[in-house]
Amino acid sequence: MSRLPFPSNENHHTSVASATADKAPWKRVNPSEPPPMMFQVQLCDGRAVSYAYCDLREIRQRDAGYIELCLLGMEKTHVAVTGRNLTDLANLIAAGRIKSFEELGPRTFDRAESSPSIDKITIETLTGH
Repeated sequence: MSRLPFPSNENHHTSVASATADKAPWKRVNPSEPPPMMFQVQLCDGRAVSYAYCDLREIRQRDAGYIELCLLGMEKTHVAVTGRNLTDLANLIAAGRIKSFEELGPRTFDRAESSPSIDKITIETLTGH
């Protein structure tokens, strides 16, 4: 009875969710690794899209819950990332230190309010501009 799934004085792990709740929804480059050439956007429906860092022209951050990436490659593309506590993600992208980030979908009770979360990623291809 030492591994009960609810809090007790004898149980060090209060739940399975709390063990993964503080994990950020992005993968960073290790300090010993060179900067990556591309970063990957993983959507909650299983799709993954990769973009070259050299196509990244601008990062707009409205607040800690909204980032917009402006890319200019074969087409002009805007990637909007909404969630909470995303300031570190914006700084890491600006420094070229992100391998990938993933959309987690609607908020659940699995993640603490203080932990970073990506609720929605919108990819918009602009034509005629």
